[in-house]
Amino acid sequence: MIDFRGVTKEYPNGTVALRDVSLHIAPREFVFVVGASGAGKSTFLKLLLHEELPTAGSVRVGRFELNSLTRRQIPFYRRQLGVVFQDFRLIGNMDVYDNIAFAMRVVGAREKLIRERVDYLLRLVGLPHKAHSRPNELSGGEQQRVAIARALANNPDLVIADEPTGNIDPRMSQELVDLFVRLNEAGTTVLMVTHAHDLVRHYNKRIIILQDGEVVADGGLKPSAQTGGVQQAVSPAARRVAGDTQTWSVSAVAAAPPYYAAISQQTRYR
Repeated sequence: MIDFRGVTKEYPNGTVALRDVSLHIAPREFVFVVGASGAGKSTFLKLLLHEELPTAGSVRVGRFELNSLTRRQIPFYRRQLGVVFQDFRLIGNMDVYDNIAFAMRVVGAREKLIRERVDYLLRLVGLPHKAHSRPNELSGGEQQRVAIARALANNPDLVIADEPTGNIDPRMSQELVDLFVRLNEAGTTVLMVTHAHDLVRHYNKRIIILQDGEVVADGGLKPSAQTGGVQQAVSPAARRVAGDTQTWSVSAVAAAPPYYAAISQQTRYR
């Protein structure tokens, strides 16, 4: 599904946002991407959305080689993506129904199909009663659910969520991630960028951690009997950071980058 091969991105001012990043995300995976501010998350997303091109290396998503996309191919590529933004980006003078339908109308879908799909998506996100409400009449959590429905309008292969829980409360945050999990279980690849450590710990999913433009850990978290339930990283990349080639230990968590240590602490999500 997604392949980064030796990707480096340097901006004209000399800032190196990503350094020799190589990773593979398979179809139907659910992946969290985390990292402190300035770690390279935004550039990672811009490359996936074809808003930037790598300085070195290559990016492939599905059948598309992003380095060599022509202008005519870009809209077709983006149609296979569903993107959910932190700030919702709903159209203020359209109601909920038309915000979702708009994504289908721009690709020429028939009105009958639009009605069926929008009705289905409104039920999926639990908002059939809000179809004719304007965005300013909705709560933050409701607006984000509309944004998710819009991202799913054209049945994308890949959903990219950029800090989707940043503007909503913890209870609604968990409900939204539960929705992403259900989408993933139905076959959609989900890539979620987040700062929400508690959410990451709450779900047993793959985690890619960026620091200073490099992938410093890539794997999962699992309980450890030796540490009384403390969750530990089990990826080769994380072990390289800690200098441990056999197992991931409590001392390795301490030796890992602070962002990784924070995620690895045992905390129950509330």
